[in-house]
Amino acid sequence: MIQTGENSQTSRRLEQAQQDFDGPVHLSQPYPGAPPLWIEPTDTKLRTSIEAAAEWMSRNHDAIERALLSFGGVFWRGFPAAGTDDFIQLMERFEPYSKGYSGGTSDRKAIKGQAMEATRTPPHVYIQLHQEMSYMPSNPRALAFYCKQPSATGGETVLCDMRGLLEEIPQDLRRKFEEYGAEYVRNLRSADVDDFRARPELRHPSWQYRFETDDRDDVSSQLAERGAQCDWHDDGSLTFCTRTPAITVHPQTGDRLYFNQLNSQIQNTYTIGEEREALLQEHYDDTLNRPFAVRFGNGDPFTDEEYLIVHEIFEARKIVFPWQAGDIMLLENKLTAHGRHPFTGERDVQVMIFD
Repeated sequence: MIQTGENSQTSRRLEQAQQDFDGPVHLSQPYPGAPPLWIEPTDTKLRTSIEAAAEWMSRNHDAIERALLSFGGVFWRGFPAAGTDDFIQLMERFEPYSKGYSGGTSDRKAIKGQAMEATRTPPHVYIQLHQEMSYMPSNPRALAFYCKQPSATGGETVLCDMRGLLEEIPQDLRRKFEEYGAEYVRNLRSADVDDFRARPELRHPSWQYRFETDDRDDVSSQLAERGAQCDWHDDGSLTFCTRTPAITVHPQTGDRLYFNQLNSQIQNTYTIGEEREALLQEHYDDTLNRPFAVRFGNGDPFTDEEYLIVHEIFEARKIVFPWQAGDIMLLENKLTAHGRHPFTGERDVQVMIFD
């Protein structure tokens, strides 16, 4: 876990935030030097009236944007967010991501308006730290989470400050990220074909499900717009791949950042477990035929050894805190990675993505 410790730089950014924000709120940084900035209301009206809270959010929108770049994330606790409508109202000043989530890798469905389920990934799975849709040439600038119901145990949305992470990767491996970039291969079956891929335990989705359409031309158009190469096969299935840089420079801060999902989309015994890895090996000819496959942009594999190096760096920098009902968190997508711990019990966490 990341070690907390006060220093002059983190003090200055908190002081700046305290100057920027207006109204009866308390600001703090429980993890000095790392995301997020915590904001809690100190006024009864702000704690109980969604209209007052929405007005405060709108009035402080510019301050929120500045804090997002400074801290990498902003977290609200104690505001009156009792349901999806409140979540949407509090985030109304943020521009929805124009390309939407159609074709994304996480299994999630719309709830209302721009609000979606965070994920339907099974509760026992640890969702690796990643930056949203960094496997695509175009991706959201920011994303917001809302906790309607926390799980009985676990289920934390874990965070990782991406500033400085790239420099911790050993030079030889860092050079591969820099020079080769990343390639992501997706194989989606056809819902009209009932072959082994339709078995529920394989979790091999259809393109009709992922893109929410039966129109192949529409899917091809969406993929072309997103810079993906696609191939339709005789059995109606679809393969598409994207090649992207693995490193990015933040357009506003100038930070040079790790920005890819090689570490989170690789499928090996560490990420999906021995049982599921054996199941996939039994049914698929090679890794490129699986629902997901990743490699460096020059075709070299991203090895288990390389995965473990990156994974350990992420884990050493990881921030963990439990959700409470009504919590909202906004993350800057390039500056802060997120993931999810396994959990037990019912859990309702929702998400919106923004340009």
